[in-house]
Amino acid sequence: MTAAIRGFFTSLASIPKPIQSFLLRGLLILVIWKVIYLGFLAYQRTLDSPLTNLVGNHSAWLLNQVFSSNTYTASEKLHVTNFEGELQIAPVSLVEKNGKRLLHIADGCNGLELFVLYVGFILAMPAPVKRKLLFIPIGLVIIHLVNILRCAGLCVIIESWKEQFDFAHHYVFKMMIYGVIFALWVKFSTAVHFQKEPAHDL
Repeated sequence: MTAAIRGFFTSLASIPKPIQSFLLRGLLILVIWKVIYLGFLAYQRTLDSPLTNLVGNHSAWLLNQVFSSNTYTASEKLHVTNFEGELQIAPVSLVEKNGKRLLHIADGCNGLELFVLYVGFILAMPAPVKRKLLFIPIGLVIIHLVNILRCAGLCVIIESWKEQFDFAHHYVFKMMIYGVIFALWVKFSTAVHFQKEPAHDL
């Protein structure tokens, strides 16, 4: 066990200092976020409630625009499920068409964790503040829009191709949204250069 731990720290020490700094900053941001979220924000749904409802309302609005109708609505509801014999109640934004339930948007699907993932990467990177201030709001808007497209797309799928819903939900749309985040990271990183440590003569 000791040898394994020693080997881990030896491997860690072999990572270039700028990369170590990036990883440590990223880990610190993650820890701080989890403490703030789980300790103060999660229970009262301080961020989740407005964001979940916003995603639901925007998804219903988009569907009404695409299909030139006013039949799609979104409202906050309590969703009851039976998990391993226990009733679980969670607030969701419910998207409906003419009163027919289509999609429950839970807090875990509102994009908040995606926002944190994206912003955490940007903040951890050694880049000019001006570039970070540009990419953070633009990226958050893009991620939100993609999430709305995802939710609206799932509504269409559950109406017309219900048997494809699980595949689209768990694979297709997840690949799409993570692909967008990765593309934003790549675009942001094109002008970022890690400073190399100066060489020392032995």
